[in-house]
This record gives sequence, C-alpha cells and structure tokens, in this order.
Amino acid sequence: MRKYSTKKCLLFPLSLLSVLVNLLLISCAENKISQCQKIILLTQKMAQESESYRRREDIKKVLQVADIFEETSQQMKKLKIEDEKLQEYQMGFADIYQGNADTTRQFVAALNDKDIDTAKLMQQQVQQLGKKEQEFGAKMKDYCQDN
Repeated sequence: MRKYSTKKCLLFPLSLLSVLVNLLLISCAENKISQCQKIILLTQKMAQESESYRRREDIKKVLQVADIFEETSQQMKKLKIEDEKLQEYQMGFADIYQGNADTTRQFVAALNDKDIDTAKLMQQQVQQLGKKEQEFGAKMKDYCQDN
C-alpha cells in the first residue's frame, strides 16, 4: 500500500482548481467575443439592408430606410449584453440608429413641405450621425480585439 503525503494530496485539488479558473477565464473571453459578435452582426445587417435604399429618389423607399433604422435600434436594445463597456456601445448604436430614423423622417417631411433649409440641416445631421457611427464602431472594434 502506498503512502500519500499531505502535500501530494493537496496538489491535485489545487491544480484542478487552477484548471477550472483558467477555463472560467477563457469562457469569459469567449463571452466578450460572442457579445461583440452580436453587436457587429446587427450593425452589418443594418448597413446591408439600408445600402440598397440609400441613393433612391422615391420618398417611400427613403422612409423604408427610416423604418430599418428604427427596427435595428429596437433590436440592438434587446440584445443580451452583459459586458458593461459593450452595453455602452450597444446603447450608443441604438441611439444612433434611432437618431437616423427620426432625422430621415424629418428630412422627408421637409422635402414634402419644400423646406430646403430644414432638408439641408437634416442631411447634415445624418452625415454627423454617420461619422459618429464610424467612430463608435472603431472604438468598439479596438475594445473587442483587446483581450
């Protein structure tokens, strides 16, 4: 019969604990990555859907873009994101998309009313929101790639 020292008996549970902690850390990293992917996939879907409508002169098509922005904003808000920093990006994108929806509708209303000054202002606001979205996307990408 073999004698086991107390030190050897403690080593196994400690090494097992170490493995479990490492697995937990790895799963947290995957969790961050999967949460990033949720947001990225939704932003890519938004870009693809709206691109087909962007350069249209038909007001109904332009209003469909506003609907797409609003729908995407709602979908973004519903994503299950646990990472606090990613929640900031999630809500930021949701706000940007809602802003695009509202501004696009105001743009169409201004065109219908032949209010060129307001239409130009709304066009500038859409451009500003687009820049904000790009900056936001770049910051989130850096955060998601940082392990």
